[in-house]
Amino acid sequence: MFNNILIIGLGLIGASIAQGVFDNRLANHIFAVDFESSVIELAKESGLIKNGDTELLTLLKSGQLTDCECIIIAVPAFAVKSVFDDIDFAIQNQLLPKDIIISDTASTKGNILKDALASFKQLPPNLVLAHPIAGAEKSGFMARNGALFKSHKLIICPHEFNDKTAVNKIAHLWQALGASVDFISCEKHDEILALTSHLPHLLSYALTYQLAKDEESLNIFRYAGGGFRDFSRISASSPIMWHDIFLANKQVVLQGLDEYQKILDELKSDIENDNSDKLLETFAIAKNAREYFGRLLVEKEKLKNG
Repeated sequence: MFNNILIIGLGLIGASIAQGVFDNRLANHIFAVDFESSVIELAKESGLIKNGDTELLTLLKSGQLTDCECIIIAVPAFAVKSVFDDIDFAIQNQLLPKDIIISDTASTKGNILKDALASFKQLPPNLVLAHPIAGAEKSGFMARNGALFKSHKLIICPHEFNDKTAVNKIAHLWQALGASVDFISCEKHDEILALTSHLPHLLSYALTYQLAKDEESLNIFRYAGGGFRDFSRISASSPIMWHDIFLANKQVVLQGLDEYQKILDELKSDIENDNSDKLLETFAIAKNAREYFGRLLVEKEKLKNG
C-alpha cells in the first residue's frame, strides 16, 4: 500500500500497527520515532523498522523520508500537538511531502482537531483522524501483536475538508490489518467513547484505588474473586495515556459521571428502603443488556477465528 510509512510512538498500539504492516507486507519500509532509545534499537534489531530516532526532526533531517507517504501518530493525546508542530515545520522545509497522509490513533478526537487547526492554521485535507477500538492488558513495545486489530472496530472521523483518497487509503490500511471500519463524526465519537471506554476505565481505577489506598486494604486482594479481577483488569492500563484522555474529553466524561452518580444514588436509596421491585427491575435491565452485548462478543470472536 505504501513505499515508506512512519509510525510515531512504539507503545502497544503503534508497535502493533508496525508489526501488522510488516507481517502483511503493507509497506516496503517502516520508520519509527519513540522517545525511548532502547525501543528504537529493539525495533531495528528485530528487523521491524528500517530506521528510527527519538526525535522526529532528527530522523527527518536525515533525508530518508522526503517521499514518505503516510504518518501514523500513536502517542498520548497531549503529546499530539508537538508532533503536529514538527510535521508542519517539516512540510514547510520540504523534509516531508505536502500531500503526506497524517493519521492518528487517539481515543479522543475533539482536542486533536483543535490541535491540528492550531498547528497547521487550517485543517489539512490529508489529515485522517482514526481510532482503533482495541487494546490489551499489557502495554509497551514488547506487548505488540500484529493481529491485535483483527475483528475489532476502527473508527474514522472525517472532517469537511478531507481528501477522499486519503480517507480511503487509511480505511484500506486498517481493513488490511483486519479491522472493521466505521465512519463517525468527532463529536459523536467522543460521546460514545466517554460512556463505553473512558467512564469504565475511570470507575475501574476508582474501585482499585479504594482497595489499594492503604496497606491494610491490600490484604483484601487475597480474597478478591473473578468479578473484581475482571472489573479491575483495565486499571492496569497506562496512567499517562488515561490521564490525557480524561482531561482531553473531560466535558463528556463529567456528564457521564454525573449520570452514573444519579444511578448510584438511586441504587443506594433502593437498598436503604428495601425497594426490592426497583432493584430487581434495574438488575434485570442491566442483565438483558449485558447478554445482548455478550452475543455480539461471541459473533466477533467467531469472525476473528475465521
